[in-house]
Order: sequence, then C-alpha cells, then structure tokens
Amino acid sequence: MARGDLRAVVATSSLDLGIDWASIDLVVQMGAPKGSSRLIQRIGRANHRLDEPSRAVLVPGNRFEVLECQAASDAVYAQSFDEGPPPPGALDVLAQHILGTGCSGAFDADALYAEVVTAPPYRDLSRKDFDDALDFVATGGYALHAYERYRRLRKLKDGTWKVTNALHIRRYRMNVGTIVQEPMLKVKIGRGKVLGEVEEYFAQSLVAGDTFSFAGQLLEFVQIRDMAIECRRAASGRDPMVPVYGGGRLPISTHLAERVRGLLADRSAWPRFPEPVREWLALQDERSVVPSPDSLVIESFPREGKEYTVVYSFEGRNAHQTLGMLLTRRMERLRLSPLGFVASDYVVAMWSLRPVEDPAALFTMDLLGDELEDWLAESSMMRRTFRNVAIIAGLIERRMPGQEKTGRQMTFNSDLIYDVLRRYDADHLLLRATRRDAQANLIDFQRLYSMLVRIKGNIVHRRLDKVSPLAVPALLEIGREAVYGEALDELLDEATQALVAEATR
Repeated sequence: MARGDLRAVVATSSLDLGIDWASIDLVVQMGAPKGSSRLIQRIGRANHRLDEPSRAVLVPGNRFEVLECQAASDAVYAQSFDEGPPPPGALDVLAQHILGTGCSGAFDADALYAEVVTAPPYRDLSRKDFDDALDFVATGGYALHAYERYRRLRKLKDGTWKVTNALHIRRYRMNVGTIVQEPMLKVKIGRGKVLGEVEEYFAQSLVAGDTFSFAGQLLEFVQIRDMAIECRRAASGRDPMVPVYGGGRLPISTHLAERVRGLLADRSAWPRFPEPVREWLALQDERSVVPSPDSLVIESFPREGKEYTVVYSFEGRNAHQTLGMLLTRRMERLRLSPLGFVASDYVVAMWSLRPVEDPAALFTMDLLGDELEDWLAESSMMRRTFRNVAIIAGLIERRMPGQEKTGRQMTFNSDLIYDVLRRYDADHLLLRATRRDAQANLIDFQRLYSMLVRIKGNIVHRRLDKVSPLAVPALLEIGREAVYGEALDELLDEATQALVAEATR
C-alpha cells in the first residue's frame, strides 16, 4: 500500500489508528462511524499532510445510519467531539504496575501509593484498593495465598517490598502489556478443511442448527471442539448470521446519539435527508410518533402470531444488549412469555407470546439492581472479562519460558480460578476489577442508569395494529438473541398437543 502496489485496503475500524501514509486519496467509511471523534480520525488518514484537505465518503447501511452519518458530519463541522470524563484507573493495570515496580527493585508501599495517585486516572484511588492490589500481587489474596506460585512479592526487614525470585521477573517480561487479543476459533467443515477463523465472542452466540455466512459459503453450526467450530454446508438457512469482530462492535457515542435524537425531533432538518428517509420519517409521524430527546417512545404490535415491543432508546449496542436481557428476564417474571430480542445502536426489539400492556412497569430503577446482578452472575460475559483481567493482572500468563498457552488453556484456567474466587473470596480484587470493567465497557451501566433517570415519567407508548416504519430496520437485524423460558415450553406443549390430536383423529 505504501509503495502504491495496492489500490485499496479493506479493513475493520481498528485499522484507523495505525495508518500514516500521505499518499491515501480517499477514505470510504462503510456504515455509520459511531462517533464524531472516530470519524475525524478516520477522515484524517487521507492526504495526511498539513497543506491538503482530507476527503471521505460515508456509506450508511440503512435509514437510521443516514441520520447518524448526518449527525456525525454536522458535529465535525461544528467541531463538537465525543468528550467524556476519563475512566478511573483499572485495578488489574495497577496490579501489573506494582509487580513491575517490584521486578525493578525494592520499593516502599507508601511512596508508591503517593506516586500512583499523581496520575489522573488514579487520583481517587483509595488506600484500601491499593493495599488490596499489593496483597494480591504479594500473596494472590485470601483464596490463593496457599499456592507458592502466586507469592510474587516479599517484604524485606526494612519494610520495603521486592520480587521473590528471578523466575517472576522473566514471566513478567514475557507477559507485560494491557492489550489482550480475543481468542480465535478455527472454522472447519466437519473435522477436515479449515476455512478461516472467527472470534470467540461470535462463536459463543451460536447454538446447534444456526446458520452463518463465511468464506463465501452458507454454513450450519454443529459444535465447538478443541478451539474449533465444526460446521456442515447448509443448502439454505433462515436469517443467516454474519461473523462480527471486535473492530466492528463499537457502540454509538452518547454525544452522537443525542445529536441523532435531535435530528429526528427537528422537522426543519428533514429536507436535508434523501427522499427515502424523508418519506420514512413522514410515514412514521403519520402512523405512530417520532422519538424526541426528552422522552422514551415504545411501540407494540402483533406480527405473525407474536407480540412485538420496540424501544427507541438510542443508547448504543452494548447498553441495548444488556437492556434486552434485563427486560426479557422481567417479562419472563411477569408471565409475558418472551421469545427473544434484537439490539441495535438505536433500538431494542423484543417478541413474546403475550403483549406488554404497561411498558412503564418494565423500566423501574430497580432494573439495574438485583435483576442485573443475577444476570451477570449467570452470564459467560463475566467469565470472559475475568479472563482478560486475570491476564493483565499477571494471575494467568499467556507466555512461559519455552512455551505459549493456547486460548483453550487460558480459558480453562481462568474459569477454574473464577469459580474458586466467587465461592471463597467474593470481594477479591480481581472480581471487583471484573465487575467495574464489565459495567464500563460491556454493559454500559452508566448510560442505562442515566436513561432510566431521564425517562422517568416520560414514556410514550403507542399500541399499533402492525409494524411501524421506524421498527422495520430493527426487525431486519441479523443475529437475534433467543430467550429460553416458559414460552418455549408453551410452544412445545402446543406442538405436542397438535401431534396428539392428529394421531388420534
């Protein structure tokens, strides 16, 4: 590419940070950028010179993304970027720093704490959290202190701390760093030909019989064996999935979501949109209601024998994935028999056997209390997050002198330790770090909390006789989440009764 031998490069959004070639003519942004700061950084890859403008073409994938692209473009021209408060310093990174300090020589705990809190991310670090991190590095904590391998620091007679032996220094040097690569699974036809690799995140969403497109083929998932996905070729499949990767899972920023809501509510801005988008919004205004910044619009309607509920919350894919799980759990408790949900950056759409008559009952503040804790305790998401935290904190080494662990080995080791800590040391430093990391990066706890506060008393519910124009993109989303509960049992009972009736006729 730098020599000019390639005319174009197709890549995920994670490539935008590393390209610094002045000869790039144009950036083509496929889909919405998810943030004005991200957009301007990607545009800046083209004509990377002080005296030339950068050029880009934005290609939205649906009508919602047209709004998002317009909002992002407006934000760039207004020099309004996605600036939020910096996140607090991570406890697993702190543990790695403490170990690194011990590897370089003896240190005084009081002096190190005083130094750490001068860094802005750690300025509010409590002495208890620091001492817990020090104890974890030194002993492994209450549940792990009996194991010699976790005793990495020792206290000297003068009160300073130092690494216990040279082996820990070698291990630290081989594993230092805070970037944890997502484990990859090979995609195979049966136990034979390997077609390529997908991230574990996508693989864990598959159940037997699911179909997905990969390497130009339609495949049916069979099972996961030895860090490989075994598949068979499928002749046809309903709603085949498309593998997703970390570079494409960035949620829309809070700043850009607010601008999209503002564009929807500002009818004077509608003439700027393409004609199909203007017609789409006009039909929505006629048949239902257009979402506004200060309220939460919820639509419900019947379709193909099921009841659909669509929530226009505009809080980003991560927050909506969490919201979908929490709402369907609550619907299960209310005996509404939920069957599944789909989450995009803009909406959450759920379907059930019975209608949601009072949506306000679903959106109470305690939704993020015991409901969330119960779900997190059962979720594989916490195990994946713990694995990454344990790797960064040095509890699990990816590389050892003369060998490197496979993703399967690291997953097995981290799952075993996770279960031990949950049972015997529930307040362990790494479990606290896991919860904080999950709340900030995976479930977007703060965005959900802010949404519940904002919409209190401002829920607008529309009961429709059929799908609304704004709900169509949500129902066409690929990668639906199934909910296995009483609804499935009910459907099976109906099917069984139908078979019995047919057999006795």
